[in-house]
Amino acid sequence: MERALAAYPVREDNPFFTTFAPRGLLHRTALELGARLASRGQIAAADDIFFQRPDEARERLADGTGAHDVVVRRKGERAWALAHPGPAAYGRKPGPALLLHGLPDQVRRANEAFLWYFDRILALDVRRDSRDSTLTGIGASPGRYTGTARIIRSEADFDRLRAGDVLVCPATSSVWSVLFPSVGALVTDFGGMLSHPAIIAREFGVPAVVATRVGTAQLQNGQVITVDGTTGTVEVLG
Repeated sequence: MERALAAYPVREDNPFFTTFAPRGLLHRTALELGARLASRGQIAAADDIFFQRPDEARERLADGTGAHDVVVRRKGERAWALAHPGPAAYGRKPGPALLLHGLPDQVRRANEAFLWYFDRILALDVRRDSRDSTLTGIGASPGRYTGTARIIRSEADFDRLRAGDVLVCPATSSVWSVLFPSVGALVTDFGGMLSHPAIIAREFGVPAVVATRVGTAQLQNGQVITVDGTTGTVEVLG
């Protein structure tokens, strides 16, 4: 709690008021409803409330029926879904390129710029040789820094970061802002010039390369790398 109170001021206010506070209130309400159902023996524990729909929970609070079978079935469904993740995307392959020649000149140029930038974010070549010592992406925050790569895949890994490390991660959100005062540079798999990691890196003056697509897969903990946020390159030195 002491560390949380000390770190909280470096978080952005917006996520608290738009996301975390409303979700917290809903979470407390759900747990209170779950505690009441559990006290009556209708579910085994208060947390089992999260395996019922809101309308189902309200009905059971009113009629006193049990929900043990429903909870067991849905816990099993969740376990199966976690054990069998689906493909990264569903649907047909992308169709032919959009035809923009019929648009007014300024509109056409704006759309061409947007499509070019979108390709830079999502259509980078991910079939790189793992022996290649240089990764490329989008230079999102200028500057050059050499340091130790630290792979952080989720909030559960935050304690592995050391001051001066190069943070290598899939992407960042507001929760990750507590790390930026400590990092020497940033490398992400995804993102663009207006993505969260790019904006926060510029605010902290940290060199950053985003949209490498394979940073967390090809870089390894402990490697010494040079991040050039001006040219959008990441070089492995050793």
